[in-house]
Amino acid sequence: MERAVRQEFGNHGISHSQQTSVKDPTHPVKQDTSAGSGTNCLGQVKTKEGLEIILTTGQIENAMTDVTVNTVFEDLVLNKGAVSNAILKVAGPKLQQLVNAMNASANVGEIIVTEGCNLKSKHVFHAVAPHWDKGQGASEKILGAIFKDCLDKAEDTGMTSISFPAIGTGNLGFPKDQVASLMLNEISSFSSKKLPKNLKTVAIILYSGDAQTIQVFIDEFKKKFPNASVDAIAPQSQGPFSKVVSSSGMHETKMGSVDIQVVTGDITKETTDVIVNSSNESFSLKSGVSKAILDAAGQAVETECQTLGAQPHPGMIMTQPGNLQCKKILHLTGQTDPIKINKEVKEALQMCVKNSFTSVSFPAIGTGNVQAGQVADAMLDAVIDVLRQYPLAPLKKVRIVIFQPPMLKEFYNSMQRRERTEAKVNAGFWGGLDIPEHWEPMPAKTICHPVTIQAGTAEYTEVQNLFQQSCKMTITKIERIQNPTLWKTLQVKKREMDQRNGHQNNEKRLFHGTCHTTVTDINHYGFNRSYAGKNAACYGNGTYFAVHANYSASNTYSKPNPNGEKFMYLCRVLTGDFTTGQQNMIVPPAKGAVSVHKYDSVVDKMAAPSMFVIFHDSQACPEYLITFK
Repeated sequence: MERAVRQEFGNHGISHSQQTSVKDPTHPVKQDTSAGSGTNCLGQVKTKEGLEIILTTGQIENAMTDVTVNTVFEDLVLNKGAVSNAILKVAGPKLQQLVNAMNASANVGEIIVTEGCNLKSKHVFHAVAPHWDKGQGASEKILGAIFKDCLDKAEDTGMTSISFPAIGTGNLGFPKDQVASLMLNEISSFSSKKLPKNLKTVAIILYSGDAQTIQVFIDEFKKKFPNASVDAIAPQSQGPFSKVVSSSGMHETKMGSVDIQVVTGDITKETTDVIVNSSNESFSLKSGVSKAILDAAGQAVETECQTLGAQPHPGMIMTQPGNLQCKKILHLTGQTDPIKINKEVKEALQMCVKNSFTSVSFPAIGTGNVQAGQVADAMLDAVIDVLRQYPLAPLKKVRIVIFQPPMLKEFYNSMQRRERTEAKVNAGFWGGLDIPEHWEPMPAKTICHPVTIQAGTAEYTEVQNLFQQSCKMTITKIERIQNPTLWKTLQVKKREMDQRNGHQNNEKRLFHGTCHTTVTDINHYGFNRSYAGKNAACYGNGTYFAVHANYSASNTYSKPNPNGEKFMYLCRVLTGDFTTGQQNMIVPPAKGAVSVHKYDSVVDKMAAPSMFVIFHDSQACPEYLITFK
């Protein structure tokens, strides 16, 4: 190992009518590969029985736990409540069908179990929660029983993790502090009395736009668990890392429950689930650390690299471990630019999350041509970003193994900066509105930067699947439309809409067919309702977006160019609260006879909308341009 490296670098609760079977609880949790909604761990504690309790912000419909808890009304109609509607939108209509098929009594306190459909969770526990009776009846007791029954059911059916929303704090009218205290007490009691063998993680996911509920839960979390790790809502001088602890040849910190270690040593001796190899585009690099890894792994791994490297790949391949003591080797196309190093490390960590690995060891990537401090910053920032994106992922240990001891100081300095000052103070109009992390670097003075997505990547497949759900035409190219102004304008509008409507079910991904002559204008300036009526105006004089791609693929909307190519956008559209549209509408109608608030969009039919119409240009952003024939 030493000879190879020096050659490269030198010396420098419950309805019993459940019909879905509970499958293997070790089944990998599916990964959320989109930029999605942000999550942020607010507090974390492990009981003496070993149950991990996590308080976090995020979107309950994106939970990666085995079980997601939903709250429903007695009529079991999922699109009525904010939480159940959000879950339904992601899970798909089959979820409502499964609930209906249970034929449950739907009494208050009942819990109906279904599969998760398109959610990342295997199962959904639908709890029929009570309205707050102001202490005059049994509502508090029933709500507590719901928390207990959900936990018992998860444990008894072999589930390893469960996510709760803040049940009762919205339209049901419970005092927020009472819900927080009740939930934490039931979780703690479950841990001490049930002594769970299967259930390892309980997450409480709070809506990030409800600062009051967040603060109340943080306060109650501190009261219940005074020794827990708890963050402020918006820390200004404290980074995400705990205090860095140093010993001979190692610096160690924690982010949430994940150990982050930077050590000097031989990466071929690592025993983590995954060892990362920084190689070349054909995964055949035989110098430096890569040579050491391939030599130690053996000829079978080298042959597997040759086979997989000759096939189309997304910039990384995963092979068997050969003679190494890991489960898999993840081979990357090594980078020498800090931005690309950051992106590559994030993708590697996301791959670990996708495959439910619990530990990974990286070499210091790109250190032959990049300053060590830049490498440290790029790699540690990637770790921070992924752990924030997936706070409930099974990943528990990230190690960066350095062969040259002098580099250890640079990583230590970088870790300390993130211990104290990583959090940024955002202010002004664009405060807190960062562009998506997966975007490519933008060329200087560029308004819009289309990026062609490589076929076979997770990003390409996601868009392709959405398109092919209803349209079987052939995709020839998918481009990501990187326009920071349009993106941030949409986020400003979404933030305002989330607050005004009191829920977060305001954004949808919809399709919009167009002619090739308008592509450049849309890429740069977005959608223009001034063109209303050019193709359709049956439901109002606004901009039209379709739920299904086959509608937008019509020649009426996607007119072919001389080469027979057609064009369609997959868009992020703020549909918000909507109602039925009418011809000649120029704005949505008011929500009530005396209301000053208007609906945010209109649709063709309320029962199952296939078309949404918006009347404000900032409510839509072109996310991907699909070229097809």
